[in-house]
Amino acid sequence: MKQVRRLTTLAVFATFSVASVAAGQQRLAPTAQNGNSDAKSAQPIKRLADGHPDLNGFWASGTGPDTPVGGFGAPDPSFRRGDNGARARLADPNQPPYKPELIEKVKELARNESKSDPAFFCKPGGVPRIGPPHAIIQAPGMPIVFLYQVISGNTFRLVPTDGQPHDTEADPSYYGDSIGHWEGDTLVVDSTSFNDDTWLGLDGWFHSTALHVIERITREGDTIRYQATVEDPNVFTRPWTMNPRIAKATKDLIVENAPCIERDEDHIIDFDLKTRPQ
Repeated sequence: MKQVRRLTTLAVFATFSVASVAAGQQRLAPTAQNGNSDAKSAQPIKRLADGHPDLNGFWASGTGPDTPVGGFGAPDPSFRRGDNGARARLADPNQPPYKPELIEKVKELARNESKSDPAFFCKPGGVPRIGPPHAIIQAPGMPIVFLYQVISGNTFRLVPTDGQPHDTEADPSYYGDSIGHWEGDTLVVDSTSFNDDTWLGLDGWFHSTALHVIERITREGDTIRYQATVEDPNVFTRPWTMNPRIAKATKDLIVENAPCIERDEDHIIDFDLKTRPQ
């Protein structure tokens, strides 16, 4: 199975330029300045020849409080790292359901965020912290391709939708082993085989290697709606569904980020000073 996936990866990059052109030809106009989700949902769904929704294109979701690993699109003006603690989520009751005996560990990691958050040390963001794909490619006979522009280095994920099971020999990794299927017009991505070297978000939201993530992507007009449900019986008391994120269709292209350089974070006294615009 590993050899098949490696060959598939090569096939993805061999055909990427062709698929990118196709995606570009189908690219949608920027979303109108209309926050009415009902109006978006009422728009006809653009479909491919196989009848599934057309998710091809570039999708800008920006940087939000749950995914400070490099966004694609304008940053959220209400969010700035260094605001200490739960920041924009102070009034949000939708917090990860950690086991009581692990709450103090979460708080301790949060207190030492600049020294313990893997994202500070050029580590990949992982799933679901990386958020919605920054570009999606659907091509006949191939897995669906997710592309990401992130601080730690641009990356990709392959999501086969041909009914194959998880790779039982997959090594634990940052982005796991993913398989997909369609539930109506929603693409459902099931991922397992994670390492434990990522967080789910800020504030010390760690996880174990038992992490299991179900992502749901639904096209709504010129946006995609992304929501993830996280299971981790080693640290959670129950499955947890994160707040949804909306990514807008964009004409912006993914660009190569400068190399991520690990800095001497152990000597940071005030992280807010480090991130404040000069």
